[in-house]
Formats: sequence, C-alpha cells, structure tokens
Amino acid sequence: MKRLFFAAMLLSLSACGGSDVYRKEDFGKSHAFQRNFAASADKACAAAEFVLLGRGYLLERKAQGEFFARKEFQPEKEANVTIDFSVVCRDVASGSVVFASAVETRNELKKTSQSASIGIPAAGSISLPWSNNAEALIKVRGKTIEDEKFYSGFFDAVGSRLGK
Repeated sequence: MKRLFFAAMLLSLSACGGSDVYRKEDFGKSHAFQRNFAASADKACAAAEFVLLGRGYLLERKAQGEFFARKEFQPEKEANVTIDFSVVCRDVASGSVVFASAVETRNELKKTSQSASIGIPAAGSISLPWSNNAEALIKVRGKTIEDEKFYSGFFDAVGSRLGK
C-alpha cells in the first residue's frame, strides 16, 4: 500500500513540472538563423551592422565578429516591446557564415498600491493614514523569434549591402 501511495505521489509531482520545452527543439535541416556569404566575416558583420542601424537598432556591445543590437517599441500606452538581436560572423572556407537570433520581450506597466497606518499611543488613538502607489514595468513574455521570413528579410538586406 505504501509503494502504491509513493508511486502515485511521484507521478503527480512529475506532472507539476510544466512542459518540456526542449522536446520541441529541432536540430533538423532548418537554417533560418544562418546564411553563408562570399565576403569575409568582417565585411559581413559590417553589412549586418549597417542594416540594423538603418532600421533604428542601437548597437549595444561589440566584440570581434559579433555584436548585439536593440530596438524598443511601444505598441500600447502601458506596454513596451524590445527586440534584442544577436549577430555572430565567422570565416569559413567559402567566405563567411552569419548567425542571427532575435528575442522579443514584452513588458507591461503594473500598478501596485500599499497602505499603512501609524498609531501614536501617547496621543491616544490617533492614526495617520499613509498610502503609496507604485508603477513598474514587469516582464510578461520573452520569446526567441523563429519566423523564417523575419530572418530571410534580414539576411537578404545584408546580402544586398554586401553587393554594393
């Protein structure tokens, strides 16, 4: 009877773990996040920088052959969306390969209020009300952009820039 109880308990605890996202990860033949170019990695990265800067992205950090870019959006009055773009350029025998990955993060304005009262024993039962309202942007969603059309547009623009 104890074994049956413990088995049922383990089964119910394993169900509480949530979805296994890694099971949906596909390492198949899709190359949405990379593209080969005939140019060197330095030239390909420079072209990628030009493309993102020209679309309003701000470059945040840069190392040799890689950089990060960010763009802020405000689709609604109390919401903020950020796209963080990561680009890595590597030399290969035929030229270079450029890897790109973007993460979309949504933050929403959340309002909280706190109240308290202070009693002063020496003065009797006098209470001084005190309240505080606070607003903060709270992350409500973050997701890697997996849209092949999004990356295809980026890589096509990089290729066009390299052709100039």
